[in-house]
Amino acid sequence: MTIVRLVTASDKPQWLVLWKKYLEFYASTGNKAAEHVPDTVTNTTFSRFLDDSEPMACLVAEDESSKTLVGFAHILWHRNTWAIEDKIYLNDLYVDENIRCGGVGRKLIEAVYKYGDEHGMPTVYWRTQEFNHRAQLLYTKVGIRDGFLTYKRP
Repeated sequence: MTIVRLVTASDKPQWLVLWKKYLEFYASTGNKAAEHVPDTVTNTTFSRFLDDSEPMACLVAEDESSKTLVGFAHILWHRNTWAIEDKIYLNDLYVDENIRCGGVGRKLIEAVYKYGDEHGMPTVYWRTQEFNHRAQLLYTKVGIRDGFLTYKRP
């Protein structure tokens, strides 16, 4: 069985393995930024997950029998001009490729929803790349497309 919980400092070695696999996946799609995430960024990001004053958190999926991390969801929250409550942005979602399509991704997203509800942030949103069809099979079951396109500074 898989449980989802907040990351702890002792999870860092296992989280790091998953993080590197996640970055390798995005680097393989031509995302040059994923190829060059410095260790200082990785270490700062992880330390922010453990800092209650930071507007971000990491939920991890752990196989209960082996105590192995099998996935993560990184979330950020921010103010919103259209509501009083903050919104949660699901920044990164990763499930080990050996167990995909087994319900772990859904558990992580549902845990993000629960986290939002418990912390007064019921709005959760995320982005995915157009070619990530496998993930979209799950996303269409647990969310709705909002019709927005993303633009970024060149």
